[in-house]
Amino acid sequence: MAVIFGDAATGKEQILLIRRSDREGDPWSGHIALPGGRVEKEDGSFKAAAVRETREEVGIDLDANAQFLGYLGPFQARTRSIWVVPSVFLSDDVPIVTSSAEVASYKWMPFQEIVAPDSRSTYEPKEHGESRPFPAFERDGYLVWGLTERILSTLAEAVQKGSSDVSDRGD
Repeated sequence: MAVIFGDAATGKEQILLIRRSDREGDPWSGHIALPGGRVEKEDGSFKAAAVRETREEVGIDLDANAQFLGYLGPFQARTRSIWVVPSVFLSDDVPIVTSSAEVASYKWMPFQEIVAPDSRSTYEPKEHGESRPFPAFERDGYLVWGLTERILSTLAEAVQKGSSDVSDRGD
């Protein structure tokens, strides 16, 4: 998974969010997410998987267009026993996105606006006739909850503290 900050040169960092395409059997179908996916054997690292998946999903070559800052996490998906280690990247500009069939839409959004208190909400998805509240962000028609919300909240807390929970654990 890739957390991509664009427009760093202006000091008004934006973050890339995608809406996943609707796909049969995909538990995250239609959700707002960060680019990325599974680590394959040939990847060799979480960073390599994030670079490959980002190129496949949104056409951005992170090796050529961004600086790798390190890893955030790990995070466990609540509904499955999947662990995610986001790779964080910084680009001076806003890379051009070329969406694949895996991506229904995308938006570059100002990071501070997404995580601002007035963007906070709650989302209660129904599953098996029951609903459970989850913290969420809502901005410009994108409802961010679940794993993506936890990743962005962790990142926002680190930025507010002026510290960094992003670590370069070697690649």
